[in-house]
Amino acid sequence: MDLGYGGKNQVLGEAVSSAILRQTQAQEAAINDELAQYDSLLEAGDSDLEALRARRLAQMKRGAEQKAKWRDLGHGTYAALGEGQHGGDVAREFFDASKKSERMVVHFHRPSTRMCDVFHRHMEKLAPRHLETRFVKINVE
Repeated sequence: MDLGYGGKNQVLGEAVSSAILRQTQAQEAAINDELAQYDSLLEAGDSDLEALRARRLAQMKRGAEQKAKWRDLGHGTYAALGEGQHGGDVAREFFDASKKSERMVVHFHRPSTRMCDVFHRHMEKLAPRHLETRFVKINVE
């Protein structure tokens, strides 16, 4: 098929054309597969839908339990370690927290540094959005 590019550009044009065609066909196949899944749900009996509902409900319960566990561990907040009533052992607190949480972001800060205050505000915004991660700060002075 002549694409009107002429000469060397004709070969390049045909290569691009065939690449676009292959990509379009792959996307069409993926959409057809997804439509087939939806069609099978519509044709499924009540027992199939009940099984799907039960699986989804169990998945949602596991997610809620995980979120509750994270909140109990201090996730969702930006807290300071080692700044309790008596100061406490910061290293011990840090290692205990890191053993309990799979993901943890630690900001080692200095109160005298102005940029740390800016960083604190950003961390306070991020912490509630990422329950899977515990956000803590440690004063290094």
